[in-house]
Amino acid sequence: MEERPWWPKGILQSHDASTISTTWGTKNLHNPDVTIEWWNSLDNTWGDWPEITNYELIEEDRSGMWFDIGQFRALVIPIPTGKHVSRLVRNPQLKARLNTQLQLPIAGCDKDGDHVLIYPKENPKKVTAKSLAELHKSLIDGNWTTPNDEHGWNARLKKVEDTLKTSTLWRAPHSYLTIGIPRIELNGMRPIPIPLSEALIWPEHTNLPMIRQAIKHNVLLKWREYIPSKHWDESVLRVATGGVAHMKYDLNLLAKAESVAFGYDVPEVDEYLAGVDRFQTKLGNMRLMKMGIPLAIFGLIGSFWLSRAGEFANPNIGYITFGIIGLISASLYSVSEPDWRDQL
Repeated sequence: MEERPWWPKGILQSHDASTISTTWGTKNLHNPDVTIEWWNSLDNTWGDWPEITNYELIEEDRSGMWFDIGQFRALVIPIPTGKHVSRLVRNPQLKARLNTQLQLPIAGCDKDGDHVLIYPKENPKKVTAKSLAELHKSLIDGNWTTPNDEHGWNARLKKVEDTLKTSTLWRAPHSYLTIGIPRIELNGMRPIPIPLSEALIWPEHTNLPMIRQAIKHNVLLKWREYIPSKHWDESVLRVATGGVAHMKYDLNLLAKAESVAFGYDVPEVDEYLAGVDRFQTKLGNMRLMKMGIPLAIFGLIGSFWLSRAGEFANPNIGYITFGIIGLISASLYSVSEPDWRDQL
């Protein structure tokens, strides 16, 4: 079993015929003896379940086992991680919105989550800036997005950090223009189950920032050409408000979780995480530069009131002094902020 790519050998504690226990939690296990009879006797199925007369194992990956079943392709998920794929189909409104953007499954079997998913046989379209933007616009137009949820996003990261026992700690504010979208894991433009590591660490149904998906698939710069500008406003992308830098941290942290769960090395992720402290030092210096702005505001207000009280014969000195302090502080803050484009 340890050689199966979907088996979390890096965190495994024990298992039996129906359960797998890991250091991060417990999940139900459904590792079937696949036969024609098994395919055609499954219960809790939904959609247009096909009659299966032959099958062939194509490959296995961390999602599960992929089969050629004649006119369709099927994914059997031995350790279900939720209903993130089936909900896209079983909700009529959501299916109508996404049917032209995604290669949705036509049927499936529910057993503690998505256990079997039946997809069209043709390969899905590649993820491009345009195809991803069309998906996102469909979600926006259908009101399937959620407002800024920086509390939930930061709480999720804290849980990942605590689980991995990393030396990193990064919380960030997010622009009010940053919106969340349903958690859709993509393999091409085909939705697949979310990673087991993520499901174990954070079982909550949390919509994640839309820009995260564009960054993950390396299409952010081109993606902006197809999305309304308010969704990639400078305040959404800049380092001071989370933006690209914080999303890159999120993606690398979850990639590290996946590598730990399945017992493989990711040197590029380790290198990135080792440099997070240095990057945060830059952010600390940047915020220090900003301290002059509130000082300047209080100084200007104080100069005004002292002048009104007759205690300050020439308030212009105060106005000029504190105005210069504020201007210098704001300029240094702006200049010292890292360019978000350098984080791509």
